[in-house]
Amino acid sequence: MTLDSLSLSLLSFFDWVLETSLMAGVLVGLVLFVKVIARNKLSPRWHYILWLVIMARLLLPWAPESSFSVYNLLSYGQEALRTSEAPSPRLPEASPVVHQEVPETAPTKTAPVETKQAPPVQTADPVEKQPSASFSIHKLAFGVWLLGAVCLGILTVAANRRVYSRLAKQPVITDPGIVGLFEQCRKTMAIRQSIPLITAGPISSPAVFGFMRPRIVLTDSLMNMLDDRQLRFIFYHELAHVKRKDVAVNWLMNGLLILHWFNPVLWYAYYRMREDQEMAADALALSYIGAEHKESYGHTIIRLLEHYATLYPTPGMANLSGGKQQIKRRIIMIKNYHKKSYRWSALGLASVIALSSVTLVNATASPESASGNLSAPPVIATESSGSSEAKKKLTIHDIPLDKNVVEAAQEELRRFLGDSQAELYEVVDPEITAEWILLNKNGKGQVAIDRNTKQIVNALVRYTWDETDAAVKNAAAEAFRQVDANKTFAAESVERQKRFEDGKSTHEWRLQSKDMIVTLDADTLSERGILISYPFAQGNEKAKNAALKALQTINVGKPVAFKQADHNYSSGRYDSWKFFDDGGYYTVVIGAKTGAIQSISAYGKKEDNEANLPLLLDKDRKPIYTKEEAVAAAKPMVNKLFGIDLTGYTVEFDSDNPYYHTFSKAEQPTVHAIVDRTGEFWSYWVDPVDGTMND
Repeated sequence: MTLDSLSLSLLSFFDWVLETSLMAGVLVGLVLFVKVIARNKLSPRWHYILWLVIMARLLLPWAPESSFSVYNLLSYGQEALRTSEAPSPRLPEASPVVHQEVPETAPTKTAPVETKQAPPVQTADPVEKQPSASFSIHKLAFGVWLLGAVCLGILTVAANRRVYSRLAKQPVITDPGIVGLFEQCRKTMAIRQSIPLITAGPISSPAVFGFMRPRIVLTDSLMNMLDDRQLRFIFYHELAHVKRKDVAVNWLMNGLLILHWFNPVLWYAYYRMREDQEMAADALALSYIGAEHKESYGHTIIRLLEHYATLYPTPGMANLSGGKQQIKRRIIMIKNYHKKSYRWSALGLASVIALSSVTLVNATASPESASGNLSAPPVIATESSGSSEAKKKLTIHDIPLDKNVVEAAQEELRRFLGDSQAELYEVVDPEITAEWILLNKNGKGQVAIDRNTKQIVNALVRYTWDETDAAVKNAAAEAFRQVDANKTFAAESVERQKRFEDGKSTHEWRLQSKDMIVTLDADTLSERGILISYPFAQGNEKAKNAALKALQTINVGKPVAFKQADHNYSSGRYDSWKFFDDGGYYTVVIGAKTGAIQSISAYGKKEDNEANLPLLLDKDRKPIYTKEEAVAAAKPMVNKLFGIDLTGYTVEFDSDNPYYHTFSKAEQPTVHAIVDRTGEFWSYWVDPVDGTMND
């Protein structure tokens, strides 16, 4: 391709971008009009789908002509403009004069011959001088657009890579209760893809990042603050983004915005699209949770929006975003939710078809103005018609790993699988992982390798229940019976994992179902952890009484009915009961043997205290107390709940949330507490000195 042909191709592409951007701007106005007149008649799903019509318009390189196209109005305007300007350029009439001036001695009768055979260069100079000013402005506009698109593209990719690289260094969440709860939600939503849970690191809210191999991130404070029911709500919402491929849509729209960066109407459309995307995810989540829990779900989501929302959504991530107006819209949507809110509707389908029929077709062009058609496909000059090769998947042959390291990883996996022919082949995208993760060809197992030391970090194999060894099943059932002999053990999924650290290895089996998880030592088949969920009435009597007394101690001020009890047990390590109410507003964790309080959260009381306060975004939070005042304010209740005297303790405020306090003292238990905006602490939990509770 020559430089001239490349220049023409880019200028043609620029013209197409301008015309397409103009049409998309018109379409945005039509979408907003439809959303207004059908505001309460379209479900959240259809409000969101309307924005996808705009993306389709921006992606179309060509469209058929139609007399029904709304762009005929623009075409008429262009035709009128061309008509008014047509008499001014008289360049063809000037050329004979030029030809006559060049051969001054030639007879007049030869002028037609001279004119016909004159070299093009003789007419080129005068013809090009007249429009040179407008042509230079066009090139200048092209240069500004190209510079803006390149800069925005670089900034977008750099910003997302920065977030990805930070998240890649965050550890995977391994808490049996949280992981089991998440897996239950994933299976309920029929999502087959394995999705890891990782700690949030630089992300301040629950979020999904990545679309080919998505991950869900949670903050440590969130895991400590929310009970199982509230976490389930969060998991359903984030998994709704995964199921709907929202991150992929966000990336596609951001790519289009890079090309159309100069169009503020499209930026506004993207902002509104992300709002409707969140509401559509809410509707899908509620379709699995049930309309009867919509109030509890709403309280949980709005609580997170108040504390963790960001006004600047990231394309590679689906996370909580928006301001006061969006919070108000989501409250109304959740409040009015019913079972049909996420179903297909005739009105929604008709709206999309009607809108598409007048906007995804081009204006009808007359023969004289055909070259001025809106959305004519860009002309790309090429030297050949060769096709571009799709990016191939990354394999073990494409990464800098020694053959011996790969063979060692392969042997480890073969031992796990019991298959001497098992072969590692594909590699997970290294841009989103901290280690090299090598996948078995059938996707059943994987091995992770440290990039620096080239040592195996862990190996994981997934099994069906029928494939699981009978000894493992029996050991899990026996361990389960030691905790509850009256409940039947049945697992829906099975995993075996081997972790390597500091020259030591840890082997574990994890067998889990809807309301139970059993973790076994893979070598000895001894129990390493059990979680069982019960209705509150079936919980331990001693622990139940202690939990109710704890609520009285913290002075909730109103009756609270616990609905669920989770028994967390590991022989010689921990034994506790976790109780929470239907909405997840009150949660108490009690040691099973001692009856001592380990943690308590009274979010409902915090909500009551802040009910009449104006909305406060996370960025506007300031510490309520000085360090000395914080110790004094928390000291009486910490003493009543845990029997711990905070005298001599120091306190630190969390950098992301100044309401989160950590009280510490050498060789003493560490106490965590969260204060509300009125200055009252509503959540407390304790870390013991040696890392294990005296349950």
